[in-house]
Amino acid sequence: MISLYALLVFIAAAEARYIFAHYMVGIVASYTASEWFNDILLAKNMGIDAFALNIGPSFLFSPLHHLIRACIGKDYWNDQQLGLAYSMAAQLGFKLFISFDFSYWNNGDVGAIASYMQRYGTLPAQLKVSADGSGPGDRIFVSTFVGDGFSWRAVEAQAGLGLFACPFWQPNSLANNSNADCGFMWNAWPSTNNQPIYANKTTDDDAYYLQMLAGKPYMAPVSPWFFTHYAADTWNKNWLFYSDYLWQARWEQILELQPPFAQILTWNDFGEANYIGPLHPNKKDVYAGASTGAVRWVTKISHDAWRDIAKPYIAAYKAGESTPTVTKEEFVFYYRPYPKDAQCSDPVPRPTGWQFVADAVFVVALLKTPGTVIITSGANVPVSVEAQAGIHTYSAPMALGKQRFQLVRGNVSVIDVAGPLQISTACNTYNFNAFVGAGFPPKGSVQ
Repeated sequence: MISLYALLVFIAAAEARYIFAHYMVGIVASYTASEWFNDILLAKNMGIDAFALNIGPSFLFSPLHHLIRACIGKDYWNDQQLGLAYSMAAQLGFKLFISFDFSYWNNGDVGAIASYMQRYGTLPAQLKVSADGSGPGDRIFVSTFVGDGFSWRAVEAQAGLGLFACPFWQPNSLANNSNADCGFMWNAWPSTNNQPIYANKTTDDDAYYLQMLAGKPYMAPVSPWFFTHYAADTWNKNWLFYSDYLWQARWEQILELQPPFAQILTWNDFGEANYIGPLHPNKKDVYAGASTGAVRWVTKISHDAWRDIAKPYIAAYKAGESTPTVTKEEFVFYYRPYPKDAQCSDPVPRPTGWQFVADAVFVVALLKTPGTVIITSGANVPVSVEAQAGIHTYSAPMALGKQRFQLVRGNVSVIDVAGPLQISTACNTYNFNAFVGAGFPPKGSVQ
C-alpha cells in the first residue's frame, strides 16, 4: 500500500515545477533599474522563474492607524523599488510575486495588503498560476514570511482579485485552513526549535508539511548556508547553522521530493550569509547595520559560484529527473576565512553553533567522467579522492595559507585553481561565512 507521503510526491511529480528565489527588497532602497536588470538576468539564466519580493509596510499603503509605524523608518522605498523590479522583469520575461514579511505586517493590514495586490498583482510580470497551482493561470501568487492564520480570503474579497496564497506558516496552521492554497516551509537548515544542531538536513520536516497540507501544493526551501553575527544591542542574531554539505545535498533532496514549488533562501540576504546573488560593494544600504553589520562578514566574500551548482539541479528538477546532467565541467570550492578557534578582536562572541562546523575546505566537482580530485590546504599533505562522474562534494582538513584544487585524469591536469582568499588567524570579526570560488578546464580544452 502506497504511503500518503509517497502518493503526494508522485502527484507533485506530474505537475509543473517552479523555482523561486527570496529577494529582500528592504535592503535595496537605492537600487537602480540597471541593478534590477542585472540581478533578474542572472536569475533567469540559471533557471529561476521568479523572485519572491520580501517587503515590510510602507507609508504609501499604510492606513492611518499605522502612520506612526510608517514614519519611524519602515520601507518607504517600496513603491519605487517594486516599480523598477516589475518593469525590468517584464522586459526580460521574468516573473515576480510579493512575500509579505509578517515580522512587520499584522492581521489588521488586510486593506493595505489588498492595495498592493491591486497595484502590482495585475502587472505583466506578476506570477499567476491556476487555482490548484499546477501550472499557469489567473490566480495572483502571493506568499509570506510567517503571519500564521492571516485572512487571505478577506484580502481577495477586498482586492476583487483571485489569489493563490502560499504562505510560510507553521504546519499546524496550514491544516484545513481555507486561507492557504499552498504551504511554504522556511526551515532550510538543520535545527531543533530553530537552534543549531550537529546534523545534516533531512526531509523529515518536508514530510510533516506534506502531511499537514493533505494534498495542497507544497513549496520546499533550499539554501546554501546560514550565518549571522549581530550584537545583542542591534538585533541579537548571532548563530550558525551547520551547512558544511548543505547546498548540494539539499538539491538532491529537492530532486527526490519533486515539490511543485521550491524557493532558494536567499538571493540577497547578506545579513544571514545565505545569498547566492552578486555583492554590491558600493552600496552600504544592502549590508544592514552599516559598519557594524553584514559588511563585516560579507565584504569580498563572493557566493556567485554557488549559482553554478544550482543550475543543473534546476534543469533536472523542472524536467522531473532524479539526477542532474553535467554539461560543463567545473570545480566550485568553498571554505571559511578563519579556523573556528581563531581568536578575533571582536566584541561580539562566536555564534551559537560554531563548534559544530568542521575546519575543512570543500569542493563540489561537476564532472562528465571520473577523475582524481586533489585538495591542498596550506602546508597540509595533499588529499586525493577518486571522484565519480556527476556532482559530488569532497572535503579535506583546513590549514592556514593558500588553498589549491586540482582535477587530474591519466596524469593530465584538467583543472588547477587556487582560491584567491587565504585562510589565516588574523581577524577582527568571528566570520563564519563561506568564500566561494570556481575553477574550469583551460579554454579550448576538450571536455
